[in-house]
Amino acid sequence: MNIALFTRSIRSVFSNFHEKRIKKHYSSLVIIFLFTFLAFELTACKATTDFSTNSSILQDSFLSPKLLNSERIMLKYGSYAVEVLSQNSNLRVSNLYSSHDQENITRTFSVVNFPENMDTIFLPEHQQILNGGSIGQTFKSNGWKIEKKNIYLGEIPPAKEDTFLYNLMGNITPSPLALYSYSFNITKNEQTYVYATISEVYHPDYLSLAALKVITQDTIGYSEKNPLINQLVNQAQDLMNVNFSKR
Repeated sequence: MNIALFTRSIRSVFSNFHEKRIKKHYSSLVIIFLFTFLAFELTACKATTDFSTNSSILQDSFLSPKLLNSERIMLKYGSYAVEVLSQNSNLRVSNLYSSHDQENITRTFSVVNFPENMDTIFLPEHQQILNGGSIGQTFKSNGWKIEKKNIYLGEIPPAKEDTFLYNLMGNITPSPLALYSYSFNITKNEQTYVYATISEVYHPDYLSLAALKVITQDTIGYSEKNPLINQLVNQAQDLMNVNFSKR
């Protein structure tokens, strides 16, 4: 329906009325019409949206850098939970997974290195995390702005044999796995702090290196290795082979 044509017809109906009454009634009818028109259009769009269009919208949202990792897993798979596999004052290893037919599939294998001295200003949030909370969700729900500073983007080559992580990922065959190392920074009241250095290894169905580069956007210079990056990559690879269920 043409809104402009409909509007002109309303004007003609009320052309013989007093100007003030025209404005009063005309405004009311236009408001009612617009609500009716929008409701009709929304209903029509909902009924005619096909899967390919919906997939495109989902893909755009899925690759948004604004999403937390937990939110991205929830968006793609419909569920999310975190399991802490190992933890001490310096290191936390966790399994971020989705659930399917009573089976948990690891989407992100996360290795978190805490600084030696933790600032007391976010000690309550840190305690929630030590108690099993999801890092991003904990800080976001407590009003912190989160920023990930790139350190390294790359791939871990396929292992020659099955690893504990491949099993957690649903017994997948040895595959290249995207790896992202970054500094997890938090800001509140114009004060920024480095909470941790995090390395994440992703299920190939969840995030590829190409998708990761779209999300992180600024990728120039972050694929080169140095002693610090070698240490982070080796640490992640070593922990992939640890069977935490037996510890």
